Amino acid sequence: MRLATFNLLHGRSLTDGLVDPDRLAATVTTLDADVLALQEVDRDQTRSGHHDLTAIAARALDAPHHRFAAAVVGTPGTHIRPLRHDDDGHGEPCHGIGLVTRHPVRTWHVTRLRPAPVRAPIHI
Repeated sequence: MRLATFNLLHGRSLTDGLVDPDRLAATVTTLDADVLALQEVDRDQTRSGHHDLTAIAARALDAPHHRFAAAVVGTPGTHIRPLRHDDDGHGEPCHGIGLVTRHPVRTWHVTRLRPAPVRAPIHI
C-alpha cells in the first residue's frame, strides 16, 4: 500500500502561481498513492477557479472514494465564518483538508477540534 500526503497550497503552482486542474491532476497521478491525504484544499473558491480540488485528485488516482472536510467556510483573508457541528459548508467556498483512497470506505467520520486557545502566528 502506498500512502502519500500533499499540501496543495489551494492549488497554486510554486513556479507560476496559477491554478491549473490538469497540471494538478498530472502531479497527483505521479504520486500513484493508494491513500492520499491533502492539506490546504479549496472547494468552490474563486482563487482556485471554483474547483473541488479533492475531487480532481480522486479522479487523477482513479480513486472512487474521497472526502473533503472544511476547516473554514468563506475565503481566507477576506470573510470567513466558523463551522457548526453539523456544517460542511456545501454551497459556499471552503478551505480545509481532503482524503482520497482507492480502497473501500465503510464510513467517514470527521472530528472537529476546538480552536487553538491563542491566535497564530505566535511571536516570541
